[in-house]
Amino acid sequence: MKALKSVLSLALVAFVFTQCQKDEMTDVIPDELLKKGKVPESSYTITVENVSTPYDYFEAGAKFIPEGATEAGPAHPGESFTFGFHAGPNHKLSIATMYGLSNDGFYAFDEDGINLYSGGSPIDGDITSEIMLWDAGTQVNQMPGPGNPHSGADEGSVVMKMSDVGDGYDYGTVASNLHAIIEYHGNSWYTVTIEVLAGSTTAISPVAWVVHYENQTPIFEEGEMASQELEMIAETGNAGPLAHQLSLNSGYVSPVAPVLWVLHDKKDKPLFTEGMADYGDGLETLAETGNPGPLHSSLIAAGYETGAQAMRTDGTEGPLFPGQKYEIHLDGKVGQSLSFASMLGASNDIFFSTGDEGIKLSNGVAEKVLTHFFELYDAGTEVNEYPGAQTSADTEEGGVVRLVKDVDDGYMWPQASQVIKVTIKKN
Repeated sequence: MKALKSVLSLALVAFVFTQCQKDEMTDVIPDELLKKGKVPESSYTITVENVSTPYDYFEAGAKFIPEGATEAGPAHPGESFTFGFHAGPNHKLSIATMYGLSNDGFYAFDEDGINLYSGGSPIDGDITSEIMLWDAGTQVNQMPGPGNPHSGADEGSVVMKMSDVGDGYDYGTVASNLHAIIEYHGNSWYTVTIEVLAGSTTAISPVAWVVHYENQTPIFEEGEMASQELEMIAETGNAGPLAHQLSLNSGYVSPVAPVLWVLHDKKDKPLFTEGMADYGDGLETLAETGNPGPLHSSLIAAGYETGAQAMRTDGTEGPLFPGQKYEIHLDGKVGQSLSFASMLGASNDIFFSTGDEGIKLSNGVAEKVLTHFFELYDAGTEVNEYPGAQTSADTEEGGVVRLVKDVDDGYMWPQASQVIKVTIKKN
C-alpha cells in the first residue's frame, strides 16, 4: 500500500458547506426566490472528527487447545499449539506461555516482540531462537519438574530473564524444550506453531498472543513488575485473563486523510460516477495515498470552486487520528451541491464520500449532524487487503467506483459512522 501522506505543503483555504435533502430545501427557500435567482448565502462551520475507538493493539487472542486434542489444557512433550493472525509490515508479535513445571516461569519473545517483516518481506521459518525463558518475579522459585509443589512465597520482584535470576536450577534450554515456526500464507495471514519437544523438561500452557506496533511492550517490560494477567499465566498457566485484557485493547484503527471538497451544480458529478471507472483526475491518488493535491488541481482547472482541509483544530497539519478534528468555515449559497472525498487511511483505496451527486447546501440550520450522508467507497484502483494490514503490493484492480458494502472482498470494513462524525453549525 502507498503510505498515507499528510498534505503539509498545500496552501489551501478550506471552506466548508452543509447539506440537506431536496425536500428540506423547499421548506427553507420560497420558489419565487429561487426563480428570481435571489438565493441567500449563509456562514457555516463544519467539523469533521475521527471518532474511532483508539485501540492500542491490532489483534489478540489465545490458543487453549493443543493440536489434535478436544479440550483445553497444556501441551506436553510431543504436542503443540498452533494459532493464526493477520499482520502487516508495521506490526510485531508478542506471546506468553507458562513453563509448566515452574513457579512463575514463562516463555516469550523480548519485551517488544518480534518483527513480522524483514527487508520488506514477511518472515517465514524457524523462530525458536527468538524465544526466551523469563521469570515473572511474582513467586519465589522452587526446583522445576514434576515434584514442584508450586508453594513458593510471594516474591514481589520484577520480570527478568531466567538466566539472570541465578537460582541454580536447571530449566533446560529453549532449543532443547521447544521448536517454534512461523508460516506466511499470503494476504497478511500468518500461523505460528510451538511444539514441545519429546525430550522437553516441561509442558507449556495455552498461549496468549498479540499483534501490535513498534515501540510497544504489551505483555511485560523487563525490570518492571508483572501485571496481574501475566502473573496468572506465569503461575497457573491460565492464558484467559491476559488474552482478554489484550483483546479489549485491540482492533482496527484508521486515520482520516485531509478532506477535499468541491462545490458544483446538482447535475454535475465532479469526483466520480458510481459504477464507472475512476475519471483519472486524481481520485486514485487521493484514495490510495490520502493526498488530495492532484484532484484539487484538476477540479480548479475544470473551473470548480474547491479546496482541501489538512489543518487540525490543534494547529497541526496532517491526517486525523482518534479524537482529532478538522474545522472548516465557509459562506455558501443555498441550492448548490457539495461533494467530499477523504481516504480511509488504513486501506488500499477506500475513501469517504457523500456520493457522486453530493449533497445540497441548506439555510436555516442551527446545528446538525451530517454523518449519515457519508459512506465508504472503493475506488476500484487497487486490490483490497485485510483492513489495517496492507502491504506494498499495490496490485492494480481495474475496477469501478462503488460502495464498500457492495464489494465482495470478504473483509469486515467499518461503517463510515464508526470512524467519522461530521456536524454543521450555522454561525
